[in-house]
Amino acid sequence: MTSEVLPYRLGQAFGKTEKLNSEKIIAGLFQFGVFVSKYPLRANLMLTSLPVAGVPVQVVFTASKRKFKRAVDRNFVKRRLREVYRKNKLPLYEALERKGLTLAVAIMYVGAELPTMPQLEKAYLILLKKMFDVLELSNAPEKE
Repeated sequence: MTSEVLPYRLGQAFGKTEKLNSEKIIAGLFQFGVFVSKYPLRANLMLTSLPVAGVPVQVVFTASKRKFKRAVDRNFVKRRLREVYRKNKLPLYEALERKGLTLAVAIMYVGAELPTMPQLEKAYLILLKKMFDVLELSNAPEKE
């Protein structure tokens, strides 16, 4: 892990540099990115150069206004998604750093009911495996 990006708590933080804010990248993510899904989650992925050096992944989280009318509920879902991502991001970081790649990700909650943490964590881990398969990170030769 790069010490400049993840200097504390063994990389378990979710800092400002990891949040995807670029409208240009977000638009490209939904137009040209590939998606993988495991109900109740869906992730759009796009290999791209990121505006912040030293960060292999930038993420944006969404919850549908159509399914969750109250902002409190949408924020609750996004807060839980961030927590699940924060706890399980190290394998993705390590794989991307080995390959020398940078990735933009949009993680969307597509379910209609408020999620529980175990349900989200189980779905996210399966989604992470699918992301590795799509990006061929687990079995691709390392970049030199």
